[in-house]
Amino acid sequence: MKSTVALAAAILLCTNAVADELDLSFNNDAFRIVYARDFAGSELSWDAAVLNHSDNGYVVSGSIYLTGFASGGDNPLEAGLGARAAWVDGDESSQNGIPLAPGGFLKYTLPNYNRISIRVDAYYAPDVLTFDDVEKYEDYSIRVAYNLMKEADIYVGARYVKAEFDNDSEQHFDTGMNLGVNLRF
Repeated sequence: MKSTVALAAAILLCTNAVADELDLSFNNDAFRIVYARDFAGSELSWDAAVLNHSDNGYVVSGSIYLTGFASGGDNPLEAGLGARAAWVDGDESSQNGIPLAPGGFLKYTLPNYNRISIRVDAYYAPDVLTFDDVEKYEDYSIRVAYNLMKEADIYVGARYVKAEFDNDSEQHFDTGMNLGVNLRF
């Protein structure tokens, strides 16, 4: 855990970024915080996140992805494609490990209601892309956001984050609806 935090801090201090983003979401059982940055002069972005479930453990992750537009027009479809590495600690299972999950996101802003957007994220790591006790990792989310201010969205979403371990146990780190806010600065 300490090495993951140190790596995230080093990345934060060493990057030349042009945009920052802070995303906070929660429900009765889980809380996720994500800090994201764009690399200056490219369409490459990265993020660091912590997801904590009050009973089942936590996931500390970092993602890197290429972002851009997947379509043209006034309200194009935004996309990101890359991979997420995570440290997964299943408290109840006494299991932990590292998945390397390819994935990405799609974000669509409604043309006639440009304050409303829909975003879907998906990351998946089968057994061949996992280490230590983890055998499979899934991280999916969907959200509907309202652009409350120029640089701030509020949203309602659903998230499903699960890890399967080699002792035939599995941990659900989040499996439900959540409320959130996304701030860009």
